[in-house]
Amino acid sequence: MARTRRMIVLGLLVMSWNPLWAADFLSMSGEELYRRFCAACHGIEGRGDGPVASYFTVEVPDLTLIARRARGTFPRERVARIIDGRHIIGAHGTRTMPVWGEDFTRAELGNPDADEATELLIERLVEYVSQIQRPAL
Repeated sequence: MARTRRMIVLGLLVMSWNPLWAADFLSMSGEELYRRFCAACHGIEGRGDGPVASYFTVEVPDLTLIARRARGTFPRERVARIIDGRHIIGAHGTRTMPVWGEDFTRAELGNPDADEATELLIERLVEYVSQIQRPAL
């Protein structure tokens, strides 16, 4: 059962992944990047209710509550590290969340400024996620 679920999730993620050239990534806003890479799991509004979220055995985090869970301050660096794969969240166990830093870098192969471009894309995602935070109660 778990293997079947994993295969379904992988299939859905692969179907949603259309190869893009680096220039396509760089022309995208943070919201466009989010919708392209994050919304399938985290949902359009970031509440953890994306179309593939129900296939996971762990709850997909509500990204609109990050600042609230961090006592009112949005942890930009930690969020960037989660996106690029340097910080592994315990709930993910084995890393089911894609490491977008690696994927963005792969798209930039042959570009001498690949690291800078990858950082820019991740910063756009972080900025967008910071903008969708729900206010503290």
